[in-house]
Amino acid sequence: MTIDQLPFFEEDDLYGQIARKAGAEDSAEVEAVLNAHGINLTTPFPARRELLVRYLYCDGTKTGIADNDEPFTFGADFGVGSWAIASTINDCGKSSLLWALSFALRGEGFSGFARPATVPWFSYVRADIEVGGVAASVRLTFDRPGHPSVRLLTADSIDELLALEGRQEDAPGVRIAAAAGPNGAKALIDRFMLERLGLRPLSVWRAEPGAPKDADGNRDSVEDIHRWASFFYAIALNSANDSVLLGPTTIGQLPVRLMQIFLDVPYVAELTQLTTASRKETQEDNRVARRAREDETAREQQTEPLRRALSAAEDRLGALQANRPDLASLLDAVDATAGRAAASLSAHQAALERHGDAHKAHLADKRRARRAAQSSAARLLLGALDPEACPRCDHAIKEDRKEAETTQHLCSMCTNPLPDVQEDPEARAEAMKKFEDRVAASSTAEQTAEATVQAAVAALNADRAAHRQAQERLRDAQSSQWHAAFEEAQRKVYELRGALSVATRSMGAIAPAVDAYLTANTTTSQCQPDPDTAILAAAADVLAQAVAVRSRALFGELNDEIVTMAQKLGVRDLTSVSLGLNGNVNARKSGSKHRFSAFSPTERLRIRIATVVAMITVGRRHGIMSHPGLLLIDAPTAEELAPEYVKLALQTLYEAGAMPGMQVIITSLEKEVWDIFPESRIVTGPHKRELF
Repeated sequence: MTIDQLPFFEEDDLYGQIARKAGAEDSAEVEAVLNAHGINLTTPFPARRELLVRYLYCDGTKTGIADNDEPFTFGADFGVGSWAIASTINDCGKSSLLWALSFALRGEGFSGFARPATVPWFSYVRADIEVGGVAASVRLTFDRPGHPSVRLLTADSIDELLALEGRQEDAPGVRIAAAAGPNGAKALIDRFMLERLGLRPLSVWRAEPGAPKDADGNRDSVEDIHRWASFFYAIALNSANDSVLLGPTTIGQLPVRLMQIFLDVPYVAELTQLTTASRKETQEDNRVARRAREDETAREQQTEPLRRALSAAEDRLGALQANRPDLASLLDAVDATAGRAAASLSAHQAALERHGDAHKAHLADKRRARRAAQSSAARLLLGALDPEACPRCDHAIKEDRKEAETTQHLCSMCTNPLPDVQEDPEARAEAMKKFEDRVAASSTAEQTAEATVQAAVAALNADRAAHRQAQERLRDAQSSQWHAAFEEAQRKVYELRGALSVATRSMGAIAPAVDAYLTANTTTSQCQPDPDTAILAAAADVLAQAVAVRSRALFGELNDEIVTMAQKLGVRDLTSVSLGLNGNVNARKSGSKHRFSAFSPTERLRIRIATVVAMITVGRRHGIMSHPGLLLIDAPTAEELAPEYVKLALQTLYEAGAMPGMQVIITSLEKEVWDIFPESRIVTGPHKRELF
């Protein structure tokens, strides 16, 4: 499939593909999630980027040069096409001028062009340029080496800027667009170039140095944002010693991303942003889980002494509990003996009452027998009545009345004199016999009651003694050494449990939400992916496929062009290259596989030049104008190049400037440059020597 046959990707179709792949409800959900992450899959319009250098001015003071320490000024006009900053000798300022130009264009000097000895010489750098059709003049004032302030001038036309002399800024139609101090100079130029050239920053996911690895061996990573300073590597190429094909790093496949950007492959910036966002979401989930596990491990380790002490205390408490006295049985015994003592007390009281009644009855019988023996009237009345109380009112008959009945023969009830009667000896004997029988019976009853009382007393004393003994045994058990040891062991367990709880909380115990997270994420198969994460991952996959399809078509054409161009630049044995989407060059030299880093430094530089020139050539062939068209190359034919290839290489670079919208600026001290480049396109010094 050629580039002209590539399918066109519509916004709605992309959102639909992502929705189906992520299992989302509809395209609107996908669009909402992507917008929330600052990603909008609007159809990109063809880019047309232009960066043209029209004038370079520098001034300063040379130092450290024998017999040549003096102020200097330099000015040179440029335009479209190929240009050579040339001289016939080394160390005459060619690379330093390229460095000064790169500083104005990039916001910081390009390290591949820098010459440490000359950096402090520059006091002022001016570059008049056309960027995306806008005329601008970048003015750098160096208060200290490498740290300039910047003023950005604009005008309605580039001619109005070119008419200014040296450091002059005031003229009709010229105005100051922006300014920044040393700390903001790079950011100002970065913003200006990205906006005017329509470039979006590239996001690259990079592993943190020294970060711990997870269970899969992956390190925590951070997002690197590559802006204009990294894009500039497609304009000012890496130095010969650099093993990276294009750009400052190979991390995140940046060389391929730069080529895709400048071949106008759609959605490259969005793909890098999506990839980073997806990995960031996944990493954050992994970090939460890992840190929770680490917190748990740390907490376990730091509280292990408390846990061991608690375990020992619980073991001691358990042993004491197994050997504890049977307090329940002792308490039951106390209760039982108390009950028996209470019952014995009740029985004793009842026996005392019965004994008292029997004693009173015996005394009463004895009194009656005595009165009967003393009074014949009483004996006569005995058979009829011997009252204790009045039969009418129930009042007790007092003892004095009964005594009066015996001594004074007065009735104890009515107090009237008793009648004088004659007693019958037999009746007397029979009556007295009855009295004596009653006395004997009541005496026996009293003795029996007294015996009962004695038995009750003995039982009560025995039960009370048993109760006291049960109480003493309980008190002994409660006040024993075991009880003290048990209470101490129990107190120790409570203290250690409290200390462990406080220690756990103070060390940042896992929050309930994290606990729930860990529980829900015990295994990957048990947890459902977060909808946002799933959509981001699906979007990255869909865009990666779209970018890959267009890139492979372009790279297929680009590979042949690189080989042709590299051979013209002097890499004679290069057989083929096959650019991979992973950033590998996959070169073959003399028919054998050859790593890019295995080429010599000058061969790497020439393959790098061939790659960028081929990229621009293929792009222009298909109407792609996404590369700014500017190429800055320092000494492209230096070293290791056979004389017959020097002219061919310089001729190739000169012809590269003939492409529409192209400007190539090289430095050279080769004598062939004077034969190939017209004199009007050679910037040199007096007598083709020092430029300043």
